[in-house]
Amino acid sequence: MIKVLKEFYDLKEGVLRQVGERFEATEERFAELKEHLPGYVELEKSSRSRSSKEVVSVNEEE
Repeated sequence: MIKVLKEFYDLKEGVLRQVGERFEATEERFAELKEHLPGYVELEKSSRSRSSKEVVSVNEEE
């Protein structure tokens, strides 16, 4: 799971990512975000094991 540290517009998904938002993405997508936006996202380990190719819909913190 990816946690947003600084607000940014996710061009690939077409959404504004808010501070504190958590969303699922592949390890490759996390690496891409980290490379282009250092300090904007961090990886949170999920309790559920999943394939690096699996992508799940966005979950916003409420």
